[in-house]
Amino acid sequence: MIRNKFYNQLINSETMGFVDPLTDLGEFDSIQLKFKEPVRNLVNKYSGKPYNLNWQDKIEKMRVLYIQYQKSLILEDQEQAIHNRVRNKESKEHVHEIVTTYLKLGFKFKEIEAKVSLFNTRLRRNWKRSDYVTTTSPEFYLKRDLQDGYCMPKSSLPTSMKVN
Repeated sequence: MIRNKFYNQLINSETMGFVDPLTDLGEFDSIQLKFKEPVRNLVNKYSGKPYNLNWQDKIEKMRVLYIQYQKSLILEDQEQAIHNRVRNKESKEHVHEIVTTYLKLGFKFKEIEAKVSLFNTRLRRNWKRSDYVTTTSPEFYLKRDLQDGYCMPKSSLPTSMKVN
């Protein structure tokens, strides 16, 4: 689920699907954050003719949303870059302790990514899940011993249960 409110508004701005808000708004300059050609020069992909005035107005509104969406993506990238910086030794050790604790508890990298401000790829690059995920040794109890109140586990299967 995408949490960006501008993306959701943009996608829901044209319910009939006549104009695709991600491809039909014209060529976008991501450096200057503006569209290269005016709306009146856009050509309808279905008819091959320019859009009528009603659609041009609708596309102008969609373009405003698209620019807001692009700006919000830039802000998200900047915020993520700030969160991803682990500069000094103490903070690196702190992050290492948190991630290894999650790994020991059996969390997956995607789940850890949601809880810590590190990307999944960075987590995978710096930690191996197999180094921290362990299984406990199995314990076997004889029913007869449990009935007698004796509960010392054994680490191997009783001979009566082994397959020959």
